[in-house]
Amino acid sequence: MAHAQTQSAIQTTKWQSVTLTLIAALMGIGQNGLLVSLPLLVAQGGFSLSTWAVIIAVGSVLFLPAAPFWGRFSDHHGPKFVVLQALTGMAVSFALLLAATLGAQSSANQWPWLALAVLARVIYGLTVAGMVPANQHWAVLLAGEARRMQAITSISIGLSLGRLAGPLIASAVLVISPYASLTLMLLLPVLAALVVSMMPHCEDKKDEPHSPAGQWLAPKAIWPYMGYGLAVCAAIALLQYNLTPMLNTLTEWSANNVSQAIGYLLTLSGIATLVVQVLVVKKQRLSTEHMLGVGAISLVAGYALLLLPSVTALVIAMLVISGACALLIPAYTSQAMQQIDNAPGKVSGYIAMAHTLGYGLASLLATLTLRYPPLPTLTCILLSCTIVIGILIAKRPLSSR
Repeated sequence: MAHAQTQSAIQTTKWQSVTLTLIAALMGIGQNGLLVSLPLLVAQGGFSLSTWAVIIAVGSVLFLPAAPFWGRFSDHHGPKFVVLQALTGMAVSFALLLAATLGAQSSANQWPWLALAVLARVIYGLTVAGMVPANQHWAVLLAGEARRMQAITSISIGLSLGRLAGPLIASAVLVISPYASLTLMLLLPVLAALVVSMMPHCEDKKDEPHSPAGQWLAPKAIWPYMGYGLAVCAAIALLQYNLTPMLNTLTEWSANNVSQAIGYLLTLSGIATLVVQVLVVKKQRLSTEHMLGVGAISLVAGYALLLLPSVTALVIAMLVISGACALLIPAYTSQAMQQIDNAPGKVSGYIAMAHTLGYGLASLLATLTLRYPPLPTLTCILLSCTIVIGILIAKRPLSSR
C-alpha cells in the first residue's frame, strides 16, 4: 500500500514538472510567434514596424521591476498564484493586442488603438515577468534542493522548446489568418491556467527574514551571478544584432537570402542549446563548477571564432556559443540560489532582471559598435572574458580557504 502511494506521488510530481515545462514554453512561443507575425500585421495596414518595436519594448522594460517583485511574492505566498496571474496576464495582453491590431487597421485615428496596444504590453510586462521566477521556484520545490539543477534546467528546456516551436507554430497558423497567432496566444494561456488551477498548492516551509530597508536591492551575495547573466545576455543580443552586417560582409547574398540564413542560424542555435540542456545539464554530466568553467571558456572560444572571415566559422561559432550559454545559465542560477537557500523565487527574479538589463545594454552597444565591423565581436569577447575573470576571482578565496 505504501509503495503504491509512493509511486502515485512520484507520478504526480512528474506530471506537475512536465506541466511547468510546457507553461515555460508558452513564453518562447509567444515571443517568437509575435515576431514571425509582425510582417503580416504590418502589411495589413495597422501599426508600422517601428511602432511595433516600441510597443514590444514597453513590455520588456517592465520586466526589470516586476520580475524581482513576483520572485519575492512567490517565496512568501507560494508560486501557484504567481503562475496563474502570469497566465491570466498573458491571455488578457494578447486579447487587448488583438483588439488593438484589428481596430488600428479599420480606423483612421490610430491613437486610441495605439494606447490600447501599449496597455496590453504594460499588462504583459507587469504580470508575465513572474512566469520564469515562479516556475523555477515551483520546480525546485517539487524536485527538492538536491535536484535543484535539473529543476532549473527543466524550465530552461521549456523556454528553448517554445523558442523553437514558436516560429513553426506561427507559420502554420498564419496560413489561416494574419491574426491567428495572436488568437492562439490568447487561448493557450487560458487552457494552461485551467490546468494549473487543478494542481495542488506547493509552498516552501522556510520563511525569509524581512529586510524592509533593502528589500528592493539585490543581496550582495548574488551580485556576481547577476553580473554573469548581464554579460551573457548582452553578448548574445549584440551578436544577434550583428548577424546581418556580418553576413553582408562575408557574402554577396541578397537581403532575402541573408534573412533566411539568419533564421537557419537561430534555429541551429536553438537546437544546440536544447541538446546540451537535455544530454549534459539535465543528466548531470558535469558539476556546477565544471559547467561554469567549461561554459565560460567555450563562450570566449565561440566569440573568438567570429574573427575568422568565414561562413563556416560563423556556423561553428553559433553552435559553440549556444552550447556554452546552455551550460552557463542554469549553472550560475543554481549557484545564486545556493547563496540564499530560503528565497529561490527572489533569486530567480533578480537573475531575470539581470538578463533583461543585458538585452538593454546590447541595444546601447549596438548603436555604438555596429558602424565599425570588428568592434561588436571584440565587445562580445570582452564581455565573455569578464565572466572568466569573475569565475577565477570567485575561486581564489575558496582555494586559499
